[in-house]
Amino acid sequence: MALPEFAKPAANDAPAPLTVPAPLPAAALKRLPELHDESRLALRRASLMARAVPAAGSLLLLGTLTAMFGGGPLAPTFLWSLLVLAGVVAVLASHLRATSVFKDLAGSAADMRAILLYLGAAWGAGAFLAMAPQAAALVLFAAVPSLVVARLLGDLPAILAFTAPATFLTFAALVLRTGNMGAAAILMLFQAGCGFWLLRSRTHLAGPGPG
Repeated sequence: MALPEFAKPAANDAPAPLTVPAPLPAAALKRLPELHDESRLALRRASLMARAVPAAGSLLLLGTLTAMFGGGPLAPTFLWSLLVLAGVVAVLASHLRATSVFKDLAGSAADMRAILLYLGAAWGAGAFLAMAPQAAALVLFAAVPSLVVARLLGDLPAILAFTAPATFLTFAALVLRTGNMGAAAILMLFQAGCGFWLLRSRTHLAGPGPG
């Protein structure tokens, strides 16, 4: 009995040679840390835009309570309420713009910090417009929103943009309207303690580089 002949495999049936991937060029390897930092920076900016909305809502609520129970004259309090409301509306408008033009996160984050700077100045003006000259109430007027903003925003430049003008104007109101240097010192010590905590937490609040 004759054995069947085995046909030789065709040339195109031969296994393809293994291709060894070429090593990444040195320039691409050097770009990896930069791309990582850019991704973290974009995430930080997007987080700021998302967190600014609840922060603005909290300020609107605190502003309503201040207008109701602050003890200031009606007309200046109403004017101050409009100033704060304008800042809150600007925060919402900037957030909507950022969601529609997602690629412009850098410009949107810069705009948001500028709006928060305005909101801090508007809030601090309430120490003259919407608050009665009572030292303890004025200290709470600056301390409570600073804590709320610091807790919600999670972005060091944005937090400082709000708290710096709000604290300075409230400090001026304590000195000029009440003459209570002890309360003014307490306010500054409290804000300095908050600032120290922010600096210690900067690695997870601010991220790498300017944003």
